[in-house]
This record gives sequence, structure tokens and C-alpha cells, in this order.
Amino acid sequence: MSKRDYYEVLGVQKGASDDEIKKAFRKLAIKYHPDKNPGNKEAEAKFKEANEAYSVLSDKTKRARYDQFGHAGVGGAGSSDGGNPFGAYGFNGQSFNFDFGGGGLDDILGSIFGFGGGFRGARRGRDYKTSTTIDFKEAIFGVTKDITIDGENVKLKIPAGIHDGQSIRLSGRGGPAPEGGERGDLYVEIRVRADKHLTREGDLILSEVTITMTEAALGTEVDVETVDGVITMKVPAGTQPGTNFKLSGHGAPRLGSEERGPHIVTILVEIPKNLSRKQKELLQEFDKAKKRGIFR
Repeated sequence: MSKRDYYEVLGVQKGASDDEIKKAFRKLAIKYHPDKNPGNKEAEAKFKEANEAYSVLSDKTKRARYDQFGHAGVGGAGSSDGGNPFGAYGFNGQSFNFDFGGGGLDDILGSIFGFGGGFRGARRGRDYKTSTTIDFKEAIFGVTKDITIDGENVKLKIPAGIHDGQSIRLSGRGGPAPEGGERGDLYVEIRVRADKHLTREGDLILSEVTITMTEAALGTEVDVETVDGVITMKVPAGTQPGTNFKLSGHGAPRLGSEERGPHIVTILVEIPKNLSRKQKELLQEFDKAKKRGIFR
């Protein structure tokens, strides 16, 4: 089901001020907060919807992208709910599920190797926790990593679209149980290295390209580095600093889906600091002509 417009969710107009957005959210938060509506699933859903809308519209950068591109421009950035939307999940024969934070893992694990572990009943082995680091692009496209635990070599298949800090649970790969009982589980926290040029926000990938003020005025073509390689993008004449362009399908996939979000490119315009006398004269002539109404 498609998401509702964020302005509609908060009950404000598109041109609403920051204060109006804040007041609207506060009113809805008080009305639908789970503490005031215990067990009310509809109220809980409305509270999450309002929280998501506010997290975008209260952020100037996200709001500008949302106004330009709609939900595709914010990549579900405000929709993280701290739960596990996938439950048990299969990936190329590997059974695991994802932990999205929220303290659940800390409650499960005790203390082993500095991370934790404990018994779940008398006939169950300890749960182990470890971590592995992958590159930015590996998180986008998925990768298989070898992990050693207790001298065992485990092949970990990391799915495309995983986020930094998420954990994968491998059932039965933890510690052995006494008297031949069920083995514990292995939790692997995924850490993603930052990229020099690209950042990620939900299923969006974000980057910036700097052009000269002449190129901004006359138009140009720029090479954009994406996770899929370099793409040539046209920048039309008259492009203003801070303008966003969308490269559809070049963002990150959502877990369990082959569909990918967009890559958002923000244009920065370089203003020269040291002008020659000739350059100054040309700019002054341009400014005079503009004031006389020759250029509009």
C-alpha cells in the first residue's frame, strides 16, 4: 500500500512553517502515543506514520528532496521502526533473520568474548556474537564472507541492501549444549565502511558534484560516480546551487527486494576566489548589462 503524503499525515499545507509542522506533530503524538493507547494497533500505526512524516518535514534537506521527488527522495529514511519486518528469512539456503536494534539482542545475550551469551534453558548452548566489516558497495550488492568462530570456518552470506549496524542470526552456529542438546545461535553484526564519495540514507544513495558558475549558467555534462560505475549526467543551463537530480534505479535495494531506490546528486557551484583583472571586468560588464535589462 502506498504511503500517504507527509503533509496530509500531519494535517498541514505544503508551505507550512517549521513551527506549524512542530505543533501539528506534537498534537498527533499526544493523541496517538502508545502509552495513551495501550494495545491499540491503529493508534500505534498512526503514531509511527506521524513520526515518520515529522522526521522528514522537520529536516530542511530531507524536506527539500521530498518536495521535489516525493517519497522517492527520502528513501524511507524516517520509517525505521526498530522491529524486525522480515522475521525468519531464507537466502540461498542460509536461514537467518535480522536484528534492527532496540535492545533485544542485549537482553538475549549475556557475556562471552566481551560480547555476550547465555543459556536459553538447560539444554541449549550459548549464543555467540561477533562482527565483520564489509565495503560500501558490498552492502549494496551483497557478499559472502568467511567467519571463524571457536575454530569453525562459517560462510556468511550477506544480502544486498543490508545496513551498517544490522545483525544476522545463524541458527545453531553458537556454542554446544550440555548432554547433546540444541546448539546456540551466532549473531554477526555487520559494519559497513564509509565511502569517500557516496553516502546512504535508507534506499537512497547521495553524492555531490561541483561545477563552475559558468557551467551552471550555460549548462554542462558531468561524470557522476555511482555504485554501478560512472554515469554522464546533463546539467541544464541556469541550474542553481543546491539543485538535486535523481538517477532512478542507482540507489540501494531494500532487504528482500530487487527494486532499488534512486541516487540523488546535489549540484554545488564553485565561486572563484581569485579573479584576474580581465575576468573582473567581464563580470562587471555582465552585471551592468543585467541591471539595464539586457539579460533577464
